[in-house]
Amino acid sequence: MSTKKILTIVVTFCIVIIAIDQLSKYLVTKNVTEKIGNDYFAIEVTENTGMAFGFNSGNTKNIFLSLIVIFIIISFIRNQRELIGTKELMAISLALGGGISNIIDRVFRGGVLDFIKVLFIPNFNIADLCICTGWILIVIFLIIYTKKEEVFKQEK
Repeated sequence: MSTKKILTIVVTFCIVIIAIDQLSKYLVTKNVTEKIGNDYFAIEVTENTGMAFGFNSGNTKNIFLSLIVIFIIISFIRNQRELIGTKELMAISLALGGGISNIIDRVFRGGVLDFIKVLFIPNFNIADLCICTGWILIVIFLIIYTKKEEVFKQEK
């Protein structure tokens, strides 16, 4: 796949994810003052200064850790551009766009705004959902690729 096509897919997908996430956070901060919902699903605004699920809370180095992961993802795309298909790029873009949106929160809010509460799961936001979905898809695609590679080697 050409570098221009890869760049177009990744940038477009990331911009859409960032826009949706930041708009949802803006709307929640302007319209929600207290918990809305029940014990199963609620809109409840919290701020997360840590990484996923509040891990490493209050550590100012979280931005740098996130930037390192984003740099690794971009390097991977650059080095593997010949082998990456559209669905893999979309999965990578989900993780990348969500990560960038949460970094925007860290820089401009001092922490990530989380507002979706489902059952016992810690509060999360749309960017977190994109990150988790993206990484799950990446793992699934790697498993499928590994299985195909094994079959290919056995056929030789």
